[in-house]
Amino acid sequence: MKRTGTPNAVEKKISETSCNDFRRSFKAEVELEAGVITNRVYNKESEICNLNAFFKSIDTKIGRKSTVKLLTYKQISETQYKACNSIQTMALRVALGLPKWTPNIVLMKIAGQEVLLEKIKRLAAQFFIRQLANGTQSPIYDQNCRPSIKSIKKDEVLMANLFADLDTSTDHIIAFPDTLFPRNNVCEIHLSDFSFQNKAHPVFLIKDLFEEAASKEFYDYHIIATDASKSHSFTSIAGISNLQSFVYRIHPINSIFTAEALAICQALDELSVTDKNLLLLTDSYSVLQALKCLTIKSPKVIHRLAGKIFVRKNFNKKICLVWTPGHSLIHWNEKADLLAKTVTESHPFIEWIASEDIISHFQTISLQKTNHSFQNSKYQESIGDIPTMLTLTPWLKNRREDIIIARLLTRMIITPALLHRFGLHNNPRCQICNRDNNIEHILFCSKYSNHRSIL
Repeated sequence: MKRTGTPNAVEKKISETSCNDFRRSFKAEVELEAGVITNRVYNKESEICNLNAFFKSIDTKIGRKSTVKLLTYKQISETQYKACNSIQTMALRVALGLPKWTPNIVLMKIAGQEVLLEKIKRLAAQFFIRQLANGTQSPIYDQNCRPSIKSIKKDEVLMANLFADLDTSTDHIIAFPDTLFPRNNVCEIHLSDFSFQNKAHPVFLIKDLFEEAASKEFYDYHIIATDASKSHSFTSIAGISNLQSFVYRIHPINSIFTAEALAICQALDELSVTDKNLLLLTDSYSVLQALKCLTIKSPKVIHRLAGKIFVRKNFNKKICLVWTPGHSLIHWNEKADLLAKTVTESHPFIEWIASEDIISHFQTISLQKTNHSFQNSKYQESIGDIPTMLTLTPWLKNRREDIIIARLLTRMIITPALLHRFGLHNNPRCQICNRDNNIEHILFCSKYSNHRSIL
């Protein structure tokens, strides 16, 4: 994308920077950042090495240099790709403590990182998807709510292909409301105020306690129950009252969180009765919690839900949202749950899709490409399938254990046999057993029994 107005100071500076200057400044900046974080993770007083923070820092450096400098990947040269790639692999080796001869594909697999080209594409697309979701509140729109940037052909093709793969369009992204509304006291939200909301109770008691509370506290309320379902075939939403009900299919990329919120939105539109108190029941604690703690950074679907409630307040006396434990034999919940699971291809389709779920989907696909590349490489047969270190670090005590586990999993423990492969050792065999002195041998050879006991 290119701006239609006068280029700002950052854009002028970017245009004046050569590829060599970019490579040198980027390398120096990331090396400095890697050095700072390396000092942190090498700190012996730290009980746990925060590899996740290290990886996020490197992602931020690469992402900021790629997207701020060029906004899209279209102008990044091959030289710049190689510079970014070398910095990324260097930083990952520092983080994991692996030797420099570790194959890049193995390094990316155990670090759980994306291929650099795919990451830069994703970060560029992710930026514009977020701005589309921000709607007229985004800085890409001027004061007259008109786009202040103009798409070039390559940008349009990239975005069109991404959304074509999802079988949707940018028009269906759930956007931030055009009109801002008060975020305090959206409506009554009850998460733990009633005794039936204690999941420690047996289900029959929860059912009885709910019926008692409904008859005493909500006897003059119009009751609506909503639910959502997600399976390999469909993602669906449903709502039911004593007057009518609905069932819809929604885009399968939507998370169950988004689906539950959309179900409440749809219920407010279709099942509300004017001039009556409304009681909406849902088994999604996370949706109600997000609504209760609404901020400018909340998911767009929660802002959409808050906007729906704000509008309905003009037509109803009170609106009350109550969390009900799932699968607790509560009549309303069970009917909504059953209704959501009966969805078929013939049911109507709602095309709304959350930007957060699109971004999460793109990241998953990008990581799958790393896994696919590793599985198709020659290292899969010799090393086997290896987990990512981020899944193991919570159970490891310190950085020393991180490095040992990473080297064991990748077969990169520095042994005489490994050093001999790279011409760094004369004899690859054990002096006692006369066998290849590799990891498997060291784990069982009597020569290393004292070393094993220390570990």
